[in-house]
Amino acid sequence: MLPHHHRRRRSPNFPQLCAAASAALLLLLLSLSLLHSRLNLPFPTNPNPNPNPFPLFDDADNDAFDGPPVDDRIDELDLLDDHSTSSNDDDEPDDLGSGSASGSGGGLFWDHALSVARRSFARSDSDFPDPDPDLPDLPLPAAAFGSDDQPVDDRVRNGLASIRRIEHALLLDGPLREGWARWLDGKGDFLRRDRMLRSNLELLNPKNHPLLQDPDLPGVNGLTRGDRMVQNAIAKEMEKVPFGEIRIRARVRRNLHLDKGEGRRWGFYPGIDPEASFSEFVEHFFEDGRCGVRVFMVWNSPPWTFGVRHQRGLESLLRHHRDACVLVLSETMELEFFEGFVKDGFKVAVAMPDLDELLKDTPTSFFSSVWFEWRKTKHYPIHYSELIRLAALYKYGGLYLDSDVVVLKPLHSLKNSIGIEDQLHGNSTFNGAIMAFDKQSPFLKECLVEYHSTYDDTSLSWNGADLLTRVSKRLYDKGNKSIGHLDIKIEPSFSFFPISPTNITRYFVAASDETERAQEEVLFRSIMESSMAFHFWNGLTYALVPEPGSLVEKLLNLYCIRCKDLL
Repeated sequence: MLPHHHRRRRSPNFPQLCAAASAALLLLLLSLSLLHSRLNLPFPTNPNPNPNPFPLFDDADNDAFDGPPVDDRIDELDLLDDHSTSSNDDDEPDDLGSGSASGSGGGLFWDHALSVARRSFARSDSDFPDPDPDLPDLPLPAAAFGSDDQPVDDRVRNGLASIRRIEHALLLDGPLREGWARWLDGKGDFLRRDRMLRSNLELLNPKNHPLLQDPDLPGVNGLTRGDRMVQNAIAKEMEKVPFGEIRIRARVRRNLHLDKGEGRRWGFYPGIDPEASFSEFVEHFFEDGRCGVRVFMVWNSPPWTFGVRHQRGLESLLRHHRDACVLVLSETMELEFFEGFVKDGFKVAVAMPDLDELLKDTPTSFFSSVWFEWRKTKHYPIHYSELIRLAALYKYGGLYLDSDVVVLKPLHSLKNSIGIEDQLHGNSTFNGAIMAFDKQSPFLKECLVEYHSTYDDTSLSWNGADLLTRVSKRLYDKGNKSIGHLDIKIEPSFSFFPISPTNITRYFVAASDETERAQEEVLFRSIMESSMAFHFWNGLTYALVPEPGSLVEKLLNLYCIRCKDLL
């Protein structure tokens, strides 16, 4: 008998399990098929690769971020034009998605900051297809730059490529100058005209030029011309303040009186009426019995050019002639320029010449009528100084000194004297740096006649040293080889000019060895024994500073009064 086999029983849930397994297998197949299709696509279907674009708002209501991109608040700052966002709200997400996909496939991405389409970094030109026509066609800003730091604008690139030389970059030449040519030419013309109106000597003013100032000094002493103008303006404003009826009436009467005299002060010195005319001021200043010697000086350069070396010349004169009356004739200096010397007890004053009065009854009175035209000539300051010194000595008599002359001995012995600058082959050349003549001197009258009859505004020395030489030679020929009938004393060159202009510069430098030092010592003793004055030729040496221990430094500081002032 065969053994009895038990029959297997099927589970009652077997159909459900089979259905679940079949569904799982089907879902797996669908997932694999979907994954395969997604991997084969050229672009991702999801425009946002980040599965969680708002991680900070997981617990919040995400409905506010599920809307279309047009609802994003940051789009309010977009610089795109209105026509770029004219599509409907329903179609915009698809458009942006397609644009983004196209941009990604073409190697381009949209830059919202500059409203430009940029290329991806580190890709060759062959990898870039043609730009998608769906991208907005907007004008590129001229200042926009690509990823390789090159300007996007073609016009800017072409302009930069046209710069080949430094002249192109400075807009002196090249195509970039075309738009600026008119402005640059106008600016250059303005600067040229501005330089014509300014004095060339202002560039050498140490008070306005920091490079010319001594860094060891605490500061620039004195006031500039602009400072004095401001100071005078403030003083005038203070005088307008009414401090009482009596003072106002007195001020009005004084103004009326000044208006009658054109309100001009011709000179300043304590005790002399400031309303006096030029002739009255000179007569009161040179009052008889109070001046040991009358001295004239002329200064027609800017006042700040009157330096310490010129001051040394004045100090040397006052050391030898304590009772001298020194009148400086100047059109540029302030009338109180030498107020410090006046406070020290010296009689020094500044006066502005009145040509109508000074040249009256002289052969050169013609120049007072043409002064406005004359002052526009090239060498007016020099020619003016030459005429003023001759006219002042002729009208008042006395002694004339150049500002670059240092007095070494008393000058009482000089009378109707003129010095020889140089003498070659028997021909003497005279120089008017130091002259002493009596009032109404015939020699000076001949000089004034020669000045008027042979005046040449184009020559620098024709009306100065050359004029004295011509007149002396003519009088010498007329007077039987002698000008003694005019009682003129000719001083040798070593008396006034111990060092010639050709050798003066070498003595601004200290001796380099014992031999040179011994030679300079011999020359120094010879000058002190035989010379009455020393001329340091400022026209040639104005830019030189005498070194300590040099011969010029010794002579300049030999008779100083304010010796602490540095040269």
